[in-house]
Amino acid sequence: MKIALAFFLCLVGVSLALPSDIIDFELDNHEHEQEGQAGRAVEGEYSWVAPNGEEYVVQYVADHLGYRVVDSNVVPQAPEPVEVDDE
Repeated sequence: MKIALAFFLCLVGVSLALPSDIIDFELDNHEHEQEGQAGRAVEGEYSWVAPNGEEYVVQYVADHLGYRVVDSNVVPQAPEPVEVDDE
């Protein structure tokens, strides 16, 4: 009985420690998911489809260090610099 109770308490502790869904929102052309502990640390992703049919995605983290975009295809990347030969 004590082993079963200890096992149950471990399962409850693990389930409480896992990130939980905070936002799970989906429309035809927009989606937003977020999980973590609200007010402490969350990570999420939102996306939308532009009128031209292109899908844009932003992945982010918000915690004690602030809001940070982890990955995104919204802002175009700068082209690689071209080396110029000074001869």
